[in-house]
This record gives sequence, structure tokens and C-alpha cells, in this order.
Amino acid sequence: MARARRVDVELQQAATDASVPGSPAAGGSSAARRRWWWLAVPVAAVLALVVGQAVVDRRERAALAELAAVPSVLAPLDSPPQVAWELDEGTHLGGSALVGSVLVATHRAADRTLMLEGRDVATGDRLWALDVVEPSADRTAEAQFAPASCAAVPELPGRVACLVTNGGFDVVDGQWSPVPATSTRVLVLDALDGAVVVEREVPTSARWLTPSGDDVLLVGLVDGTLHVRSQTLLDDTEHWHVTVDVATDDGPLTLGESALVDARTFAVGHGDAVTLVSTDGEVLRTVDLSPESALTGQATTTRLELSTALGAAVIGGESSTTVVSATAEVPLDGNPLPVVVDDGSVPGLVLTRTPVLQAWDARDGEPRWEGSVVDAQDATILDGRVHVGTSAWLVTFDGETGAELWRWARPTATGAPLTDGRHLYLLGMRDDQHSAPYDLVALHVADGSEAWRTPLPEMASLQVLHRLLLARSFDPQTQEEAYSVLR
Repeated sequence: MARARRVDVELQQAATDASVPGSPAAGGSSAARRRWWWLAVPVAAVLALVVGQAVVDRRERAALAELAAVPSVLAPLDSPPQVAWELDEGTHLGGSALVGSVLVATHRAADRTLMLEGRDVATGDRLWALDVVEPSADRTAEAQFAPASCAAVPELPGRVACLVTNGGFDVVDGQWSPVPATSTRVLVLDALDGAVVVEREVPTSARWLTPSGDDVLLVGLVDGTLHVRSQTLLDDTEHWHVTVDVATDDGPLTLGESALVDARTFAVGHGDAVTLVSTDGEVLRTVDLSPESALTGQATTTRLELSTALGAAVIGGESSTTVVSATAEVPLDGNPLPVVVDDGSVPGLVLTRTPVLQAWDARDGEPRWEGSVVDAQDATILDGRVHVGTSAWLVTFDGETGAELWRWARPTATGAPLTDGRHLYLLGMRDDQHSAPYDLVALHVADGSEAWRTPLPEMASLQVLHRLLLARSFDPQTQEEAYSVLR
């Protein structure tokens, strides 16, 4: 850009001089004027290229900024990543939160103290640590407290809200058993230094926390009854509290994922079911898949995805799927295909396996197209394309028509395709071998050509957490796992 401006100024000055009577240029020959034209043409071309590239760069930055809000999209990788830092033993990623450049997570110390810690995501340096639950004398040395549930608070930049309980698990008569909580608190912290802004007690039934504007939604499950509360985050003002009987004959229920699928609809998974509650406290609907397993007489693996792109929950078993929104329940054939990323570029698209890949319209249940694969494992929906991982291929389809665009051979069962919006990241074969160790490969989204590849350690797999790319290593001898942050 700087060079282009300098040439442009010189040309403007030359044109001005040429128009002044008596100047040297005014009496110059036509050959000299042609030379100026020959200079102007390439300069204009350079300027056009520079301006065009600036527009492209600006559009790409805007697109990446929009993608940053899409769940499970990585922060942009400009080159093959290296191991930036490794998670300490005892750090628990479940229930963690990313606030700016700080990862807030639970850490179990060697003396069994439960702490919250903040780490710089670039270096892994611990910025602060806060003891939140002290060891109890009436529990065994194996006892484990439940990890905290933390979330960034959009209405309070730089703040993180965490739900901390002294409940957990302990060994009783040789078996792991739940230990009920006697204290559950909400803490609001400054993510940069761990300073406590708010600390208050909440009902001990609360297990998960979700910020919603100035409020916080608390979820718990007690003796087959689902509890959902809305309170002001910074004080104990309770706006509403609803309960739903969700007990089944299959024994104790587990509380699953919970999230806002849109600004006014909160979805909570429990057992083989999902319940939707409006943010003003109205129970909208519960969809339960238990009858499917009762009809077949076989245990059914239930899959639940809470999709902000659809504004709905997608729940399914072995042969049926239901799209559950605030206004409707739309039944579909087949079992739901896990979707890692959905940027909303193919509105209303739902994917199932029947066992062939089948695309549906989430709004009315009408089929859209059928894919050419029968062993789909996962998908990423990005920029109008559907990238589907199979047992041996990554296959990319046009999201509107289902036409196959390209495919890329990959090792068997090596995880879902990840993306930062510019590339797809997968594990690739090294030396044409289908077994580990693998390479981390970046593919161009448009045509599947390789942008770069870099080796990974043996027994490593890829995960995304809060826009961070993680390499998970597992030692089969010790049965221990370790995580490294790649940047």
C-alpha cells in the first residue's frame, strides 16, 4: 500500500506540471508522454490489486469475526501449530470457561482441595488460584468433589460466573457413590486476577449454571424432579422456579447438557429426554426417547445436540430423531449425525443416518437430499458446504443440493473435522499408514487440497475447547491422559 501511494503522488505531480505553461513537460515530445502512459498502466494495475486484496482481507476478517461466536470454531491458525503448553495434572476441563485471554478451570490439588484457577491461554502461565472447597475429614482419601461449572458473562466483560458445590463422589463399601452437597455457591470473579466480585449461596440442588442477560439459570435434578431457576446473577433475587417430573422406571437419571438454543429458549437434557423452558419460566415441552427402547426391547443410545443454528434441540436414538423447538416437534427418520460446527450457512439443515446420509428440513421434516455415504460419523457445516467424516474419507457436499464436491482419504476412526473458518483440520496418514502416529493436516475448504501438514505424537487425537486446539494423548499402560494446547 505505501509504495502504491508514493507512485500515485508522483503521477499526480507530473500531471500538474505538464499542464502548466512553460514547464518542461509542456514542451516535451509525444514519446515522453507515451512513456508516462506506460508507467501509469502497471501502477494502476498494482493499485487495483492492492485495493482488491484489501477488500478480500476485510471480508475475511469480518467473516472470521462472525465465526468466533459459533460454538466449536477454532481461533485462526496462521501456520502449523506447535505445543504451546500442557495442562497440569489435576486440571479439569469440564465446566471450564474462556474469558478473553484467560482459561478458567477447576483444579484438584494433591491435598484434595478444589480450586479455581486462571491461566493465560497463550503461555499456560497460572495467573491466579482460588481455594473454593476444602477437604472434608468425613470423606476418604479417594473422595472427589464435583468440578465447578463456569461461564463467561457477556453482560459483564472480563467476568466469569462459577457454580461451586461440595457434593461429589466417594468410595462407600468398596463402590463409588454420590455424596449430596451441603453447600452450593455462585461466585462471580474477575477473570484476570481471580478477585471475588460476588459470592452467594444457592439451593444445593443446582448443578449447572448458564448466564442469561443480567440473570443466571440454575439447573438441578433431585429424585426424578428437574429444577430450573432464574435468579439475578449479582444477588439472590429469584424471578421464577419451575419443576418438571422426569422420573422413569430405568433407575436414577443423569443430568445432561443444558444451554440457551436461542435468546428465549433454554434446553436441558436428562436421561433419554430433553425439556425446553422459556426464559420467562414457562415449561414448553419435554420429549422422551425411552419409549423407543421399550418397543425394541434393546438399550438405545440417545444422542442430544443443542443447536443455536437451528434454535432447537436435536434428540435421537437408533432409528428416529426429533427436532424440538419452542413451537414444534418435528420427527425424522434415522439416527442423528453429530455436527461439530454449524455456521448457519445452510438454514434449517438436519442430518441423520438411515443408514445412508439423509438431509432434512428442520422446519417441516421434508427430505432435502440423500448423500452418497453409508458410514457417516460426524459433520461440519461451513460456508454452504457439508463436510462429512466417514470411516475412511472426508466427503464434502453442496449443502443445498447434496452434490458431492470432493473427498479426501483419511485414517480410520480418527475424529471429527475441525475448522477455524479458513481450513479444515484432520488427522492424516503418515507414510500411507492407517495407524498412529498421524499428521495434523490443514485442508483448503473449497477443494480439499492440502495447505500444510505437521507431525503429531503417537497416540494423539484432536479436540476443540473454547476455540483452543488440543492434542489429547493417552497412555494405554497407565490409563492416563494428557492434554497439550496447540497454537
